[in-house]
Amino acid sequence: MDGHKLNKKELVPIIALLVFIAVILILCAVSAGRDAGETASVMQEENGSTEMSADAGETASETEGESAHASSGGETENAREEGTLTEVKETIELEEEIRTESTESEQEEASAQKIDPVLEEESESASVSGNGTGADSAVVKKTNVEMLAEMMDYWSKGNVEAVEDLSGLAHYRAMSASLQGPSYFYYYGDRNEAGRPDGTGIAVYGEDQYYYGQWSDGVRSGEGSWLKMYYYSDSDTESDRALISHSYSGSWQNNLPNGEGHEQYGIDIDQAQAGSRYWQNVIGSFQNGLYNGEMYIVTEDAGGNLQEWYGNASEGVFETFEGRDQEGRVPICQDVQNPDSHIWIQPLDNMNLGLTEIREQVTARSGS
Repeated sequence: MDGHKLNKKELVPIIALLVFIAVILILCAVSAGRDAGETASVMQEENGSTEMSADAGETASETEGESAHASSGGETENAREEGTLTEVKETIELEEEIRTESTESEQEEASAQKIDPVLEEESESASVSGNGTGADSAVVKKTNVEMLAEMMDYWSKGNVEAVEDLSGLAHYRAMSASLQGPSYFYYYGDRNEAGRPDGTGIAVYGEDQYYYGQWSDGVRSGEGSWLKMYYYSDSDTESDRALISHSYSGSWQNNLPNGEGHEQYGIDIDQAQAGSRYWQNVIGSFQNGLYNGEMYIVTEDAGGNLQEWYGNASEGVFETFEGRDQEGRVPICQDVQNPDSHIWIQPLDNMNLGLTEIREQVTARSGS
């Protein structure tokens, strides 16, 4: 038995080996525990990410669903917002354009007051007819040539209403005002070899008067139309504001109405004085701008009532009927419906009846 007993010295290495193995096992166990914890943490993070991804996916799905729903309704929220911005932008641009146009209009109106009486030398057929003052060219958006060409186009198509509207614009009025009176004019149209108006053309005169039609060797001759527009200032207290326009269309010779024609007044009855009567239309024969022959007349009173009349005139003097009223007036013309009813007029007023303003044009020009 003693031969099999182990020496203490022999046990020391064995115990040391066992201790070493135990330490190794403990370290391994600790390391394994850490790895397991890290793995669990990673798994939790992954699970959290997965859940977040799932939530995001659900949110995205819901958003896509809402977007699809909005699209099926015709428009998404973003599209509506973009549309609103576009509309706002367009509105701003429009307002800016309006302000720009307003500014240009104000500048044009201010500049038009400085217009000089000379027709722009922009075409070979465009120059001054009459005795203009010969100053610098006009500072307006449209030149005289362009304005007359524009008006001539409307007039040639029979759009007299547009012609009247144009005549009231600031630069048209300034063009007319730049002339030294109704006997001077700017011309645009056909000319003969001598450079005089000949053929078809248009002219603007002083005091807001215009003529469009046929010309012969510098004077109005053939068929044509004359227009006079009336404009009033606040300081004008004497003029009859019921008068809007005065016109004549018909035959011309030697610069005056000669032959068959139609005279017409544009009247604003709201401005008419109580008890007043206006000659609205006169149709018949004219001689040198005077009534001559049988005339058909339409009158309109302050109440807007129309009456038709016939009268015979000779060189601007109407045939009178018997009688005289308490004011010394004599009867002329007969009511179409009632021949015993007449227009009553002072004897001195029954002279040179006709297109007085056109006759004054020619008289003033002859005198100059």
